[in-house]
Amino acid sequence: MLRHSAAPPALAAPPAVFLAIPNELQRFGMVGMLRSVESMGHCTAHAALADAVAAVRDPRTSILLTTPDAVDPAGEVALRRATHDGLRILLLLPDTEDATIGQAGILPGASLLVSGDLSTQTLTESLAATAAGETYIPAALTHTLLRRAGHGEVRAGGAPRLTPRERETLVLLVDGYSNKQIARRLRISEHGAKRLVANILAKLNCPNRTLAAARALREGLCAEQTADSSAFPHTGPVPVPDTVSGW
Repeated sequence: MLRHSAAPPALAAPPAVFLAIPNELQRFGMVGMLRSVESMGHCTAHAALADAVAAVRDPRTSILLTTPDAVDPAGEVALRRATHDGLRILLLLPDTEDATIGQAGILPGASLLVSGDLSTQTLTESLAATAAGETYIPAALTHTLLRRAGHGEVRAGGAPRLTPRERETLVLLVDGYSNKQIARRLRISEHGAKRLVANILAKLNCPNRTLAAARALREGLCAEQTADSSAFPHTGPVPVPDTVSGW
């Protein structure tokens, strides 16, 4: 699976999990599975996204687990505000088919899990990664995202105009470096690295790092920078399993 670290502050206690799942059977089943995850804190379940977000007391120590059908326009506004305050998201997708994978883009930066692959082990792994500030994406889902990117489903809109600093950052992003690692390589603050990555995602019209890396590799957006610079040897984690790398 793919993981990208956002390097959040260390948690003093296991994170609380808030569920926003409209389907009652699925919601109760998820509560039962969460009870078997020892590394998690208390869990509360809601049918509506807005109710789940409203129940969060400390976004920095909480995880919201939701499904695409729970994300209504009003709830999404509240959710984006909560994520800005540190709330981490785990989005449970129905499958990896092309008809549903596009829903992953509604919550940029969310960790992803597929219902068909759901087990106590995958749930534990995805929650642990999300709690650690990483973006968890199963390998099968990463390949689907890349296939869609290869078919042009992420609109290019012409070659993006990146600043020299953004091109340097893109090289490191493609190599799988986290914001913290990018900051160290470029000798800037972590906040500055986060801002550069956000600018790149916006200019590439990509909702997450996986698709940004896919487009950069497909269109050779960082080839010149890589060839001209010896400051960034390709020694970091590979963003997408087997070929590229992959949020």
